[in-house]
Amino acid sequence: MSLLACLTALTLSTILLLPPAWLIHRVLIHQSQIETRFLQQQNVDRSLELISRAIQGAGYQATTSQYRATVESIKIQKGSSSRSGDAIVLTQDIPDQLGYDCMGNALTRERTIKQQAYQRFYLEPNRHDSRTQKLMCQSVDRQGRLHQGEILNNVLSLQIDWVRANSLTHQPEISRTSTGLIAITLRVQPQIGQNDPARVIEQTRYISQRHGMYNP
Repeated sequence: MSLLACLTALTLSTILLLPPAWLIHRVLIHQSQIETRFLQQQNVDRSLELISRAIQGAGYQATTSQYRATVESIKIQKGSSSRSGDAIVLTQDIPDQLGYDCMGNALTRERTIKQQAYQRFYLEPNRHDSRTQKLMCQSVDRQGRLHQGEILNNVLSLQIDWVRANSLTHQPEISRTSTGLIAITLRVQPQIGQNDPARVIEQTRYISQRHGMYNP
């Protein structure tokens, strides 16, 4: 076979193989994006579940407790975190049965402040990406000192508000005082396609307060 024939055959092979190879590459990229977004959505769900569990436990008073329940067991701090971020502080008595804080530590008398379990969720700047933030969890260690850990990254904003339950059928009515129902909206930037606003993961969850005092 002549050199010209070899070059011709190679060119034709490239032309025939290039479109399928490009298509496979695009399919693999798209599959990777779907998997990444699915994992991020799971992380968002897990983070909201941690906050929900802490809210539902706030204000709890154990049957064997000799201490009065904290009157203001839920404190929403508007704009007290880093940019576009609210924060929430939650306190409760140590449960009669085994319970855990947002960092997976068992709630014990050693991990208390003034005999109350303490948890706080807030945003902190992301050192690796100035456009996003980190969702942080703060609790108490065995020495009664505050410590914190990251539970979610690539966060764009965290909004926390008291809302009135009778307004959920329309536009939720935000209240400045405790209503027994909290709305949490978490917005997260996907790791792929960061310049596409439509790809932002946004989830709102409504959590009912189980203990303590409030005005519905």
